[in-house]
Amino acid sequence: MKSELTPILSTPAASRPQTPSHLPEKLSIGMWIWSWIVAATPGEPYHDLEKCVLDLKERGFNAVRIEAGLNWAFDLNGVPRGAIEFCPWVAGHGSNLSLFNARGGGRHDVLKRLLQLFRLAKKHGVFVILTDWEYQDSTSFVADLAIREEVNSVPLEERYMLLAKQHARLLDALKTEGLEKQVAFVEIMNEPYYSQVAGSRDYPGDGQALHEAAIEYLRAKHPDILVAHDGEPISIPNNCQVLDLHIYGGSSLYFNHLWKQTIWSEDFKPEDPLSLDALKRVLKEDFTPWDQYMKPAENIREFWRPVMWLYDNLDNEKWDAWAAELYGQHKEQLQEEVKTRYAQKAAEAKLRNLPLVIGEGGFFYPPRLSRFEATQPALDFFELYADLAIEHGYWGFMPHTYIGADTLIWNENPEWLRRINRKFQNG
Repeated sequence: MKSELTPILSTPAASRPQTPSHLPEKLSIGMWIWSWIVAATPGEPYHDLEKCVLDLKERGFNAVRIEAGLNWAFDLNGVPRGAIEFCPWVAGHGSNLSLFNARGGGRHDVLKRLLQLFRLAKKHGVFVILTDWEYQDSTSFVADLAIREEVNSVPLEERYMLLAKQHARLLDALKTEGLEKQVAFVEIMNEPYYSQVAGSRDYPGDGQALHEAAIEYLRAKHPDILVAHDGEPISIPNNCQVLDLHIYGGSSLYFNHLWKQTIWSEDFKPEDPLSLDALKRVLKEDFTPWDQYMKPAENIREFWRPVMWLYDNLDNEKWDAWAAELYGQHKEQLQEEVKTRYAQKAAEAKLRNLPLVIGEGGFFYPPRLSRFEATQPALDFFELYADLAIEHGYWGFMPHTYIGADTLIWNENPEWLRRINRKFQNG
């Protein structure tokens, strides 16, 4: 949702609020979400964690935003859980949507893995943004149904404070080892507006008051650590210290054209998807029938089920051709939308005198093995993002749609990532 604030033309970098001196002047942010935990068995992208950190640095990043797995590291009373087992999102499927392609079967002590990451971050000069997706999506990766039920049993109005207390416990553990200065900032949770908490888009309640109480608790426990608001400029807590506001510049293209002409079309027939010309254009010949797919998809929340079915059944070359065609038709409109959104979010941060980052966004949820976002027209669009982040004095910036060891751009074009990170950091 767009801010109602009047856009400003620019926010000079010199006017950006001061951040702690031990943190970088600019944060170039990679985003590993939960993959660094759930896709970490031998042969998966995050098995060798030190290599991942070194590759992050080699591509010009100095920060990474992660799922902290708070209720995976501790039970609800704060006792470390030890090793727990993880499963795939959709068993037997899920390979073609970035971040959701873990094969499952991994067993990890998440608290130990968090400490390992922070030791490597300190060793290699990387800073970590801590957040949590458990009340949005990530709990579906936990294989133990008893743990899932425990996490989901927490009443909606208590979830903010639970996560604040779990963050405080993790920070205590980091401070025991002298690792706390590698924390760039903490978000109580990812995108509260879209999460399963009181006061979000889908549930009643005073979310802002609950969020503010959680931030007050965490800041009192750890006054040396920055605490951010994350996601949309909606119900921003008055006591947050950083804004992490997300921008998906191609969202209108996907929503209004690609999705609404396929899985969200009123004419979509799950039993006969090829009756829609749009799906006939992009589906692979040997697609999985809807009913067959929906059985394992019961593991995930309802919103994702048709999206996952579509992505897993795409012919990626056909999809790329369609996306490129639509982008060419709507390029100017999308550019203007992005310019407006970057300016509006900068106005929000300036009004509140808070440092501002784009810690998530890009184009939109890309099919993992599609190539459109790696083509020159898409890269030029991301260059515009960098220019706008520089113009408006953003503290942190993520240069592409999801950045990690399981993405094409990470593995195929590290030089472009190095260059755009260098551009942003040099201003």
